[in-house]
Amino acid sequence: MKNFSNLFLALFLFSCISISAQAPVFDDLVFEDDSITSTYRATSKHFVYAKAKKGTGGMEKISSLDSIRSFEVTDIVLVFSETTAASIANRYDNNKERWENLLSTYPELFQFNTNYKNLCQCNTGGDAELFKKMNGFYVYFKGGPEPKKETPVAVVEKKVEEKKAEEPKKTEEKKAEPKKNEEKKEEKKEEKVVKEETKKEEKKKEEKVVTEEKKVEKQEEKKQETTATVVPDEVLGEEPETNTNTVKPTSRQKAKFTTPKRSKDKKACRPPCYENGDEDLINYFVNAIEITKKEKKKAKKWTSTVTLILNFDGTVKKFMVTGPDEVFNKRVNGAVGAMNAWNPAVKSGVTIKSQVKFNLKFDKSKKGMIPTEINFTPRPGPKCVCVPDSELFD
Repeated sequence: MKNFSNLFLALFLFSCISISAQAPVFDDLVFEDDSITSTYRATSKHFVYAKAKKGTGGMEKISSLDSIRSFEVTDIVLVFSETTAASIANRYDNNKERWENLLSTYPELFQFNTNYKNLCQCNTGGDAELFKKMNGFYVYFKGGPEPKKETPVAVVEKKVEEKKAEEPKKTEEKKAEPKKNEEKKEEKKEEKVVKEETKKEEKKKEEKVVTEEKKVEKQEEKKQETTATVVPDEVLGEEPETNTNTVKPTSRQKAKFTTPKRSKDKKACRPPCYENGDEDLINYFVNAIEITKKEKKKAKKWTSTVTLILNFDGTVKKFMVTGPDEVFNKRVNGAVGAMNAWNPAVKSGVTIKSQVKFNLKFDKSKKGMIPTEINFTPRPGPKCVCVPDSELFD
């Protein structure tokens, strides 16, 4: 009897360990970063809104998120706003606390094919209060009916204002019923005048909005022509959207497989690696970015930070290049865009999405630009090394 109880206890502990192992960790997540100058609008009807929380202790549970626990979650977007220099400096720590609170309360929303995005409402001249009201998590899902949404405060206030504007019209109509036909005609004339005035005001507001949007578009076009400053290595995901490049599929970037691939060993792991490892990556950039004798003196001052977002098959989904020299950044863009597909990262025997970040600097011994300070997300374990596909897969 004791042996049976001990066996049951062991099975129970094993099941708990396996369940807890499936829970994701913040460092394992790969984020897409973007920014807008206006307030965020949901891209689909099938989403749930939840307020984000900083600090520790998890989030408060809400019925709308509880109702989609069993659904397929496609995207989770964290919308936040930055209108001061202090908020920009603390972006990484603040967003990490918000994501970890959602992770601790609703780990089941973080699924294998879920995409994660940090979206900044960045506009120093914008309405800070309105931006704050739109901040929070937008969880997009598939399947099932649309749940009752916890709508942002800004949307609720607009509806309340519309209702208040309708109430005086209804009361005026009720009072006008017992009056004579002549009084009704006069009231209708007055209403027409008021409506015409309101229409004129609305047209003026719309024209102002259109002109402001055009100004913003022109500013964004100018930003795209300028070069971004170098981002510190320890702050992940700080690259501006102006330097984001979507890679079009070519013969070098064709998908190797359509679904994540499983290795022979269920515990196998591998960091994302180019060809046979770091040496091949170094040789690629030395050959791809040719440095002439006249350029050697200038090349010593050239630096660029490159961030790659890789799919589960090793193809490059997007890449960002930032640095102080605009001309050199364009050369790096061309070199990165011409790369072959990488060997995808492997975790627990399955190929996964990943992110690679490194700095390009001039090296005297190689007489060219080489990648240094290479970092991976998710972070590989000490035993994870670059090995060929033939050792991992059938």
